[in-house]
Amino acid sequence: MKRKTLTTAVLAGLTGMAGMVSVSNAVNLNPDGLGQVLLYPYYTARGGNDTFISIVNTTDNAKSVKVRFLETLNSREVLDFNLYMSAFDVWVAAITGTEDGGGQILIPDSSCTVPYFFGNDVLEDGETELDRLGQADFFAFGYTGTLADGATGDIERTASGYVEVIEMGTLFDIEENSATAATHGLVTIDGVTVPRPSNCAQLVDAWTDIGGNGFVPATGDGYWIEDELVDHEAPSGGIFGAGTIINVAEGTMFSYTAEAIDAFSSNVLHTNPGSILPDLNSGDSTSNVFINGVVNTQSWEDGVEAVSATVLYNTLMNEYVVEPGIGAQSEWVVNFPTKRFYVDSVFAIDVPPVDPFTSVFDGEACEEVQFQFWDREEAPSNPIIVGPIPSPPPPGPPGAEPFELCFEANVIRFADGDSAPDATEILKEPRFTTFPVLDQGFTSGWVRFDFSDYQTRPSEAGVVYVGFPTIGFWTNTFSNGVLDGGTVLRNYGGTFRHRGSRSVELAPIS
Repeated sequence: MKRKTLTTAVLAGLTGMAGMVSVSNAVNLNPDGLGQVLLYPYYTARGGNDTFISIVNTTDNAKSVKVRFLETLNSREVLDFNLYMSAFDVWVAAITGTEDGGGQILIPDSSCTVPYFFGNDVLEDGETELDRLGQADFFAFGYTGTLADGATGDIERTASGYVEVIEMGTLFDIEENSATAATHGLVTIDGVTVPRPSNCAQLVDAWTDIGGNGFVPATGDGYWIEDELVDHEAPSGGIFGAGTIINVAEGTMFSYTAEAIDAFSSNVLHTNPGSILPDLNSGDSTSNVFINGVVNTQSWEDGVEAVSATVLYNTLMNEYVVEPGIGAQSEWVVNFPTKRFYVDSVFAIDVPPVDPFTSVFDGEACEEVQFQFWDREEAPSNPIIVGPIPSPPPPGPPGAEPFELCFEANVIRFADGDSAPDATEILKEPRFTTFPVLDQGFTSGWVRFDFSDYQTRPSEAGVVYVGFPTIGFWTNTFSNGVLDGGTVLRNYGGTFRHRGSRSVELAPIS
């Protein structure tokens, strides 16, 4: 049976087949930026870059939140902890580099985390308690030893990646007054009145195994070790976030908003801070996606497939500018935020690779991408597109080298095909792909990536989504040196979210 792209009318019918579920009751990408899950496409602590992230609780209830930092190659965890936010709270942190080439977070925010990081630094001469920061190093444990995945085991792998934030539940004062413990009040420190949470130590103790040591008898476990549901009700959403990449020496700053996925889970997901759960496969398995003017509702075998459906595109589009006269540079971040569940043998939802991905990660997991690009006067490129070929391959290449995206978070540098710096000029990413627009003399325009050769596993209604689950942005800079007669840098920059199209088809009859 030849596959046929579904019309809007058929899409509406399939929505009914899958069961009419309101948008508020199925996993969806919230266009207003509020949700239960936040996805930050990229962080970097390379080449003088620092990345600042914020998480905002817009609701009048306290919340339990999992904060997770993942590296770019294979989305292995480099740091993971629990954050307990009071009503209307904001939590912020800076990701910066370390002397050994890795990454770390610095935390100027007193909101309760478990472990509690705020105030764990050493005060310098002349500093007071008000000068304290929190600090936590990123670790390589998630991809070394028994978890080695074929890529480098160096700590420098932690210096760039992306961030997941998952709301685990709404926090109340039901048995142990946990919401009150997380709620800020005014305290006086060194003669200055400042807001601080009521009792973060209580929440740390709630996850503490208070055992005996042979001399002192065991006194029991913390109340969340005994029952992680204490003082919790289902997640209620309403969080948003943003990321900002700053390079002080170069005078540049780029900001983006986190992608917000709502209605991720109807169940409490609260877990020990030492657990890798919840993750993007822990939520509900029904998705709502707005396609061709219709909400398409599908139920999937696994929760992560519902998340993938919300950000799955068959084409990805954005602009570029590399005009030499204004010192313009352009880079894209193309992040496949759920890819590890399809290609990583440790975490895959089935025997990898799982559709729509076709390669198992072994140091890389490359996917060939078709593309077309245009300049600003509508002149098209005419690249040689090399599609899949049967085995055995011919003795020589049938055409140009295919364009490939090989990692979870990919950085694409727009330049000429012969240039080969050690790292990209803006994000300072050492693992990148060059998109050779200058080879054809194109200094500005737009690009369309075509992912239509790839399809998901069928939903319960026999529907496949076409393309890859993708988030990301275009970042660009313009540089004109310094102001006339002065020393003020004239550097400018910005970030712009990718655009895309969606396609849904009936699964082929085998």
